[in-house]
Formats: sequence, structure tokens, C-alpha cells
Amino acid sequence: MTMKPMTERQQAVLEFVEEFAGRRGYPPTVREVAAHFGIQPRAAADHLEALNRKGRLHREPGRSRGLVLSSRLQGAVVEVPVLGRIAAGQPLLAAENVEDTLPLPRAWVRDEEVFLLKVAGESMAPLLLPGDLVMVRVQSRVARGEIAVALIDDEATLKRVYEEAGGLVLKGDNPDFTPLRFAPAEAAEVRILGKVVGVYRNLEGRRN
Repeated sequence: MTMKPMTERQQAVLEFVEEFAGRRGYPPTVREVAAHFGIQPRAAADHLEALNRKGRLHREPGRSRGLVLSSRLQGAVVEVPVLGRIAAGQPLLAAENVEDTLPLPRAWVRDEEVFLLKVAGESMAPLLLPGDLVMVRVQSRVARGEIAVALIDDEATLKRVYEEAGGLVLKGDNPDFTPLRFAPAEAAEVRILGKVVGVYRNLEGRRN
């Protein structure tokens, strides 16, 4: 089947989506496309819908990053951002938060929005140790007992998340650390940044 020709702007939008997905491992949102070209989100959505109709990409409804390229990128690795200090008032993956990138197999990332965060402290020992890099999938909610990165003021912490009596309990695996408890009014100030889905540990560099 012959694909319908694209306009110059549609070609530029498609190239941006391909470049973005190839560099970050996940597709851009409509707002990110709009910001790149300096146009309104509605106009960006129209261009993406035209590309959808022409078979150049597919848009999955209900997902903010629901763009799927027809010619799926086959790169072996994805440069995943390593975050340092995370500020509450900034976008999560803002350049100011990114300290470095680490190439990871695309099969690990699975076209999802992920980042790496270095473990500090021993509240999640022995599962997670200081110096480990955890891979975090960006999402605003996690199931009970799952390990999440939570932002409290301007400090990111790794804890298991429990909702209790309308409030929130963040609990480490290390019994020497007291759980953090938040009343319902306080829990609204705790922001879940994502779920921990993997860990990288350099055994050679580990010191007792």
C-alpha cells in the first residue's frame, strides 16, 4: 500500500517525533510537539492526526505519550537520564534536574518514560543500597506496598507506599528507620514521581 504524501510541516513533525523517541526512548506529548514548533497544542494535534490518517504513526487514545511510529525504531540502546536534585516547581525531566545519561537496552525501557536515580541512605536496605541506580517509570500512583520515588518539599525519597485512613505512610525496608506518616491534609503535598522497576548495582565498585 502506498502511503499518502506529507506536507513539509507534517514531515518536520514526524522527524521531530522520530528524533525525540530515538533520543529519549519514548515519544513526545502533544504539548511537547507544540512547544518545539511554537504552535498551539490544537494545531500540533491536527498535524499528528493527519500523520495518523496517512499511516505514518498511530495515536493510542487516553495516553499522554500514545504516539507509536509506524516504522518502529530498532536502536539497541536508549540514553536514559540520571536525575540529581529534583525541584518541586520544575518539570521532572527538566535539564536542570538531569546530571548525566546512561545507555540502557531498549528492551528494558520498553518505550516507557523512565529515569534513573541514585540511592542515598540505607532506609531501603538490604534491597536497595547507597550508590545503586534505580530505574523509575514515571507515574503518579502506585499500588499498595510498591516502591516509589516520592517528592517531599524538594527532597526525593525512595519508600514503599501505603494509603491508610485517608492519609499516607512511606515505609522503608530497613527496620531501623521510622516510617513517614502524613495525615490526609499533609498527604496532598506528597507527590509520587514514579514506580521503581529496576536496579543497577556495580558490584566491583562496592565497598564494605
